[in-house]
Amino acid sequence: MRALYLGLAAAFSVVALALKLFDVSNLATVISLLVAGVFLVMGLKITADQRPPQSVELDDDRRATIRAMLDRGDEGAAVRQVQLWFRNVSPEEARRAVLELR
Repeated sequence: MRALYLGLAAAFSVVALALKLFDVSNLATVISLLVAGVFLVMGLKITADQRPPQSVELDDDRRATIRAMLDRGDEGAAVRQVQLWFRNVSPEEARRAVLELR
């Protein structure tokens, strides 16, 4: 369903470009862009709902990397690094995982 919505968003965007290229009314172009925007939002919403929350489980290499960052006094970068490794983790959970290594 996600691919369908995103495909329709792309198709309506191309239609809007074609309408503008062939100098059709601006109203049709705006309507086409609005429909494309609706399909884009629907596709992105489905994408966001499909991602399950991740738990932060650091292996030895990642722990060593985080500890090195903490030794340099760069706690903020360590939290951001955890969020890069685990995309669906909130900043609070990432900070908690970093503070457990102290």
